[in-house]
Amino acid sequence: MKATFVQEGVMIDYTPGSAVSAGDVVVQGDLVGVAKSDIAASRQGALAISGVFDVTKGSAVFTAGQAVYWDDTNDAASPDGSVGKLMGIAVEAAATGVSTVRVRLVHDPGQTEMLPPCMVDKVFEDVADNKTLDIQDVGKVMNVTADAKTITLPAVAAGLEYVIRNGGASGTVLVTVSPNANDKIMGADLAGVDNKDRLNTKATAIIGDYLHLTYGGATGWMVVSERGIWAAEA
Repeated sequence: MKATFVQEGVMIDYTPGSAVSAGDVVVQGDLVGVAKSDIAASRQGALAISGVFDVTKGSAVFTAGQAVYWDDTNDAASPDGSVGKLMGIAVEAAATGVSTVRVRLVHDPGQTEMLPPCMVDKVFEDVADNKTLDIQDVGKVMNVTADAKTITLPAVAAGLEYVIRNGGASGTVLVTVSPNANDKIMGADLAGVDNKDRLNTKATAIIGDYLHLTYGGATGWMVVSERGIWAAEA
């Protein structure tokens, strides 16, 4: 026998060492669940690992479709994957003044990373100062963690490709991507003008916003994909 069907997997059995209350979020390894009812210590109960829940958050901002992580230290939902485990996907936007975010729990092991395709299997490098990119930065995600920093692109050349990510708390970090004086940044509804920056505006920035650029010919860079609000320099 290789396997015997047990259940659909919407709920799982859970026996806590200490009592948990209905609505408590429980993290077991990479699995995040929610107690549907009170469970006494050392007594078997049930955790939901599927469904949609309103989850407590702090001042974090979420957009619909954004990954939601559980920050076990602060007992709150977070958009920052470095603070906890993936909980699910926000099904509605949640602004700063809203106390909860509506989350669809994710329990598919194949969805544990929730990274955009351009970041999968890439090296993440935290950037806390201005930085000029070179050939050694191809294959990396430049994760900008400090406010008002500029990522300067080298002169455009075949084979070059870069990913710049906003890694700061939502609404706290302005990221500027600056091309060479003779290059432009082109893309959908973006004609491109030589020596004009792209800016992930601070007020609307959300952690995880990114810009994916690749060689767009002799005239400049092409935006392959992006997330968030990126403004063109006037």
